Amino acid sequence: MPDFSIVTVCYNSAATVADTLRSVLEQSGVSVEHILKDAGSKDETIAIAARVNPAAVVEVSRDRGVYDGMNQGFALATGDIVGFLNSDDYYAEPNVLQAVRDTFAATDCDIVYGDIAMINAAGQVVRSWISGEISSGSLNGKQLPHPALFVRRAALARLCQPFDPSYRISADYKQQLLLVEKAGLPTTYLRRTVTIMRTGGESTRNLKVVVQGWIECARAYREVHNRSGWLMVARKVFSKVGQVQARLFHPGKPKA
Repeated sequence: MPDFSIVTVCYNSAATVADTLRSVLEQSGVSVEHILKDAGSKDETIAIAARVNPAAVVEVSRDRGVYDGMNQGFALATGDIVGFLNSDDYYAEPNVLQAVRDTFAATDCDIVYGDIAMINAAGQVVRSWISGEISSGSLNGKQLPHPALFVRRAALARLCQPFDPSYRISADYKQQLLLVEKAGLPTTYLRRTVTIMRTGGESTRNLKVVVQGWIECARAYREVHNRSGWLMVARKVFSKVGQVQARLFHPGKPKA
């Protein structure tokens, strides 16, 4: 059994997927199964995957969107710990997964999560997503960055499926509500930048998409807890204001 299964969903990702593949391939001190779930790319995505990491598990099949693709990728996973890394993201350093594995071993928890740095096309940090500590059994009104979140495969398998494919933007938040607040799985915060995330993806493309994400978060909270989620959404939005910081005016380089 590998230490990790890292699932990457892609479609026409030739411009960025090499960075994603290399960042997984270069992880030291751990055994990693990298699963590439491709929806039928028309560009060089698959050829790049074969060239960069011939050992990657490549599955090409139709899906109903990114979350359905993630579910299909998870179905192939055999590792003890599962992470989902987008095809335009990459791990901050080669020892990230070793630190995650050591944290699991030291704390005997089911979920480990860290921070991410969001960068623009020039590679400058425009937002530092600092996750912070959460209380046992509560997200404290937060959403954890899913590219920096890792779950034991056995724990994630308790869900009917890892992600609700009827969502477009916020199925990862519903997953976190189910795992942390409904199931009460123990979590540990790894206080470091785990993942570098490029802006302009599906969840950050424009204001319309951001608002759609808020609506879906409220829906997720209602479906999990059977009560209105708009107060939670307000807390969630407020918590992000400080994370943008002065980096919008003084962007920098990613920091581990």
